[in-house]
Amino acid sequence: MDSIPEYARQTLEERLETHARTAWAERCAGVTVRFRGRYAYVDVFDSDPWFMPGSTNDEKEQIRQTPVKMCRLGWTGDMESWDLAFHKYSDGRYQPSLDFSGSGRSAPETCFDCAAQVYLR
Repeated sequence: MDSIPEYARQTLEERLETHARTAWAERCAGVTVRFRGRYAYVDVFDSDPWFMPGSTNDEKEQIRQTPVKMCRLGWTGDMESWDLAFHKYSDGRYQPSLDFSGSGRSAPETCFDCAAQVYLR
């Protein structure tokens, strides 16, 4: 599969930002999407991150400024059907995953919701 076309990149970013603002406003302070080849890497900023007791203000600010790696979306050539892979913090890799319906391919908003249920709850 080829790289994600520019129109699809822009559309994906807009859709995910809009979805995060409407469906996840209480937990998501922002979305960043990075692109490499046929993949879009979705990171978010948690509105209410957890801090260890005794964390300094500098440490808290660093945590607030560090995005949470959530998932990777794979381009299939269809804006409504993306391959979903969760980020694994245990080894830094992305694991192909299923959405709520058991499908490995979904709309970007559904992929976002699946990953957000894990990383923003």
